[in-house]
Amino acid sequence: MKKHGKLLAAALGVYVLLLILLVATEARAPDANIRNVWDAIWYSLITMTTVGYGDLSPVTPAGRVLGLIFALSSIGILTALIGIGLSLLSGQIVPRLRLWSGKHRNWYIFSEENADSAALASALSEEDPDCMTVFLSGEEKHLRAGNAVRIESEEEALLQLHGGKTEGTAFFYTGEDPWDNLSRSLETVKLGAPVYCMADVPVDALPVGMHLFSRREALSRCYWKEHPLKRKESRVILIGCGRTGSALLERALLTNVFEADRQTEYHVFDDRTDFAALHPRILEALNGEGEDPDRLVFHGGVWTENPELLRGADRIILAADEDAENLRVYERLHRWFPTGAQVHVRLDEPAPGLICFGEREKTLTPEFVIKDAVNRSAILMNEIYNKGSAKPVAWKDLSHFLRQSNIAAADHLIVKARILLNDEDILELSREVCRKAYARYRAIAQEKAEELQELEHRRWLRFYELYNWEYDPVRDNGMRRHPMIQPYEALSPAEQKKDAYAWEILGRIAEE
Repeated sequence: MKKHGKLLAAALGVYVLLLILLVATEARAPDANIRNVWDAIWYSLITMTTVGYGDLSPVTPAGRVLGLIFALSSIGILTALIGIGLSLLSGQIVPRLRLWSGKHRNWYIFSEENADSAALASALSEEDPDCMTVFLSGEEKHLRAGNAVRIESEEEALLQLHGGKTEGTAFFYTGEDPWDNLSRSLETVKLGAPVYCMADVPVDALPVGMHLFSRREALSRCYWKEHPLKRKESRVILIGCGRTGSALLERALLTNVFEADRQTEYHVFDDRTDFAALHPRILEALNGEGEDPDRLVFHGGVWTENPELLRGADRIILAADEDAENLRVYERLHRWFPTGAQVHVRLDEPAPGLICFGEREKTLTPEFVIKDAVNRSAILMNEIYNKGSAKPVAWKDLSHFLRQSNIAAADHLIVKARILLNDEDILELSREVCRKAYARYRAIAQEKAEELQELEHRRWLRFYELYNWEYDPVRDNGMRRHPMIQPYEALSPAEQKKDAYAWEILGRIAEE
């Protein structure tokens, strides 16, 4: 709309200038019949529309040159007007009529149409076939769906067109700059609509209705949910620890926390500099010398120099940021190195015959972006924790870090269910699964209370160590110090018992 307006303004400016020049050159001639602006307008219109009555015509050389310009521009001007008219019809009028007729439906409005937003829009349409997906910009069409509407408009104007019905309306910002996404989202949330912003940035005190999500976080949560680590898989190799590989490793360390008699080794082939700079405490905790049974090892050399490690691996994850690199590594691994490990390959588009993960269609879904289910569980966990706390804090008042802590605990619930039911094939935390798991928990709670509480404490400790918290008798959130960052045995009986709440949540979910 703005582009067309500028074109029209420019064309009108040139037209007015030509009219002024025509009047200025013709009015001085004694035999001229174009003596004022109205004569010039009449002549220009008759000339450009090729009617040519002949009642008015320029008599001066300069006037005839201007007349020639009007005559030659007639086809171009008419073509431009028709093009702009059709563009307005298809880009503004028809979309607005479609939106107006669908005011009663849910709208999902995307700031940009690209491969990521199209994948998410498609998933939303599958869950809500009656919804409308609206794209405000985009160089090309990625979504082929009848409910997709493309229109150049401001968010506020669309909300007004929607009649103020903001419930069920979500905005997803999917540009390249996360801080620009965040800035735009903060402005949009003031309009009263829920906003989901793709920005992997730690921000506290978000306004009500504002939610952040990260594509890499969605990918890592999806991967470990669909490909849970089995008991027989104790040695995991990760080849590539860039932005995607780091997200997978971080999520693995938070999710794969099992019984004390079960050890998991993570061997990473990539430069450890970035990861070590961000997570020095977790590297120290998982060096094989501390209380944690798991182990994390970075190998400075290339993976091809460790054939024995590859031979003894249970799972190999190819997690480079580029598809071509993962396929190259897979080809070399498959051709030259014997291994009994399952090889999982991160690809944006799945390849036949491979165990692939990371496809947009699987990761960019309401489950991993909107996260309603895990957020509800996290909120319930916070409520249960508040009942035993001397200083309860409502969910809306929690910092970004504490919300992430509760979300990590909620993500681990499915692992707890697998442990309680001795079933490693559980992929969904359904109400029935929660009911059975909680019944089992109640049956063994007294006998295995210490073991279960210790497991939860190790999981909690792992989260805080990942974010570089340290032990101190006096808690200091700013300096990331906490009195409970110590082995389970060193806690008081009251502190040990507090970890039971993470298992009790299974019963609450079954009730809900």
